[in-house]
Amino acid sequence: MGVCSLDDVLFPDVDVRLEAVEFTAGASIVVATACGPPPRCPGCRVRAWRVHSSYTRSLAERSLSGRKLLVRLRVRRFFCDRSQCRRRTFVEQVGGLGERHRRSSLGLKTWLRQVAVELGGRAG
Repeated sequence: MGVCSLDDVLFPDVDVRLEAVEFTAGASIVVATACGPPPRCPGCRVRAWRVHSSYTRSLAERSLSGRKLLVRLRVRRFFCDRSQCRRRTFVEQVGGLGERHRRSSLGLKTWLRQVAVELGGRAG
């Protein structure tokens, strides 16, 4: 029987490493770091290797036991070294957790869509 880590429970099949879980008066905060392989440039599809910098994104997630849940995700910005590519830098996207410019997780997006379908457009 295999051992299940908290990473597997919170982020199944997602390339992130759980760093910490914090509890505040209003929310639970999960701190994680993207740890997948270097991504491909969205402009030219060449794999990037040089890291430019990193920063933290905040993603709203489905509530947990009635408490607001927030994911603070550290992602890396990479250089595109191909001289013909118009992009100079780009940010890695963590598949299964978030999308570009989205401030909520894919899990929350899916859950909200299911609620909307169930209600048939009526107010909640």
